[in-house]
Amino acid sequence: MTDEKPLFGSTFYSPSSSPPMLRRPHARATQRALLVFLLAAGLGSFILLHLDLIATPMSIIWPGNSDFQSTFMSDHGPVLYAENATRVPLEAHIMSKCPDARDCLRDLVVPAVERIVDKVDFRLSFIGSVDPDDTIQCKHGQTECLGNILSLCANDLYSNDTKVSLGFTTCMIMDYTNIPKRSLVENCALEYGVDFDLLNDCLSEDGKGLDLLEASVKRSKDAGVKYSCTVRLDDKFRCIRDGGVWKDCEGGSKVQDLVNDVERLYKLKNQAG
Repeated sequence: MTDEKPLFGSTFYSPSSSPPMLRRPHARATQRALLVFLLAAGLGSFILLHLDLIATPMSIIWPGNSDFQSTFMSDHGPVLYAENATRVPLEAHIMSKCPDARDCLRDLVVPAVERIVDKVDFRLSFIGSVDPDDTIQCKHGQTECLGNILSLCANDLYSNDTKVSLGFTTCMIMDYTNIPKRSLVENCALEYGVDFDLLNDCLSEDGKGLDLLEASVKRSKDAGVKYSCTVRLDDKFRCIRDGGVWKDCEGGSKVQDLVNDVERLYKLKNQAG
């Protein structure tokens, strides 16, 4: 053992082999399991790049669709939050390799959040299951588990910067079939200013990434969420995207519908007196 930062190697996933399950019997074994899984999934050594390659984001540019080349910055600088305002909880429960999650973020969540980012406490949570032996299962396989972990690590690192955490996740999910290919994760991280060394630390630090995933999966289960994508507003079910269609969207499934609901709740929560 050395004190050097772990390199995730250059071994790529072989279709003839099966990625290992993600288990958490204890911290050291968790770390070893994660390292093995990263190698098996073909993530490669993208994480430890030079810091001079890291881009500083000025705006969110949504990949693959010019209609979403938008920004969380005002004409006069970053959006400023009211110091004492109570924000409205807004949460999207997803799976990172799910086409409904892609559509949900692209068509509803992202365009709504960019308009009310100063009024919501936004969170992304992930759907899966935890077996009695602490095996974490993801519907679309262990590569999806890794995609979920990457997103959660970015959110943990940039919890006060929605433009970075949501931008990074959306960038990956827009090309979800390629999660967790090195080129995709590298490009999305560079695009949204995700620090590679910090991301690496989250992935390798005594199973921290797995802890984040387990907590997120349990949160979705405790909320009664079953479908990717499920949007909850003020801790209540607001809309579901499943099988390519919107379901159970009381109040409507349009961006303006969600924006109106958030603004109404925000006003109620922050009325004087």
